[in-house]
Amino acid sequence: MKFKFHAVALTLLLPIAATAGTITVSGHGQSYDPGIAMADARADAASKCAAQGGTPVKEVYSHVTRANLWLADSIWSCEVP
Repeated sequence: MKFKFHAVALTLLLPIAATAGTITVSGHGQSYDPGIAMADARADAASKCAAQGGTPVKEVYSHVTRANLWLADSIWSCEVP
């Protein structure tokens, strides 16, 4: 009987544990200044992570390109509960 109780409890907790993990979010920014474009891209990625209830862990990739404006991309890994 005790084994059955533990099996039921584990079955109920398993979906909660399975949903916790790391996701990847990306942010984009543009400006006439490359530093501002990158800051905007990082802030955009951090806000997308926070919108999902997560915490930004580290930046995986970033890139700045010159067009008429500076275009920046930032990709972050985000730990979500």
